[in-house]
Amino acid sequence: MKITTKSRYAIRAIYALCMLGGDKQPISILKILEFEDISKKYLEQIFTKLKQVNIITGSRGVGGGYMLARPPHKINLKEIVNTMDGPLKTEDCGAVNDCKNFTSCAVNWLWLGLEKTCDDYLEKITIADMMSKSQAHFTV
Repeated sequence: MKITTKSRYAIRAIYALCMLGGDKQPISILKILEFEDISKKYLEQIFTKLKQVNIITGSRGVGGGYMLARPPHKINLKEIVNTMDGPLKTEDCGAVNDCKNFTSCAVNWLWLGLEKTCDDYLEKITIADMMSKSQAHFTV
């Protein structure tokens, strides 16, 4: 089980977007890039996926940019990770179709429980939670 770079960057970029005011008004991608060490092309790919699932919106032109499509308390980390990479999985364990030894395995319950614990944890943390817990680390 691994949170990929794409998911980590997506979470960081959404956080930066919010801290720059993107929960209230559009923020240019260049402004976000000032705070996050992510290439513009990579961030555009991430934002394309996030727009497809209505986490962010984008607008072009003067005064355009990206902003949250929903309030920060309505977007959780599980949704972002699942958008970027699909559901978290423990390698090839956790489902009958994924493992030839699933029915006879003595520890598959352990991996299923780990997946559920991680899913539940990410689902409980919203962008609003991140903003309130880490504002001291972000300076504009």
